[in-house]
Amino acid sequence: MCAGSHDRPNYFARLNLTDGKTKRMVRKMDPAFWATVILIVALGTIAGVLFKSGTNVLGMIDFRRLLEIRMSTTTLVFAGLLVFSVVLFFFSGYSLRDHSFAARYLFSPIIFIALIMMAFSRFLIGVPLSITGLGRLTGLLTALGVLTTAIASNLIFKETFSTRVLAGIALAVVAVILIGE
Repeated sequence: MCAGSHDRPNYFARLNLTDGKTKRMVRKMDPAFWATVILIVALGTIAGVLFKSGTNVLGMIDFRRLLEIRMSTTTLVFAGLLVFSVVLFFFSGYSLRDHSFAARYLFSPIIFIALIMMAFSRFLIGVPLSITGLGRLTGLLTALGVLTTAIASNLIFKETFSTRVLAGIALAVVAVILIGE
């Protein structure tokens, strides 16, 4: 491994050049990368279609309906069991960190929190999805996601963008305006 690299081979490795400069190298987009991207897109598309089918069955979803709870002893027991099972799930997975990289990855606190936030955002997607089309909403969320992620990545990780990438982000803004009308 090169000096200054992480425990991940070929990812963000630093190559020291003969002129004393350091060049940042990023792992290439190999067939495994593209197979993973295709799997993510396929699973996301199938999940989106299933989610829209579910919202069609349930009708219009709003925040009032999401907060609807019929309080009873049964509700409290099952809610308690649900909370307990989530805590047990996290504790068990966190305890497996030293035995499995997948557990170390999934149950790393910052990644686990990010996944909870992503799941909550997917839960909330039912509100707009119940009143608009799947393709339209996906286009809108994707374009907004590109814009906000690029801004956050620049501010937090100091990621820079070429003129070509900035033009693509500008097209995403135009897409938001066109889709949102």
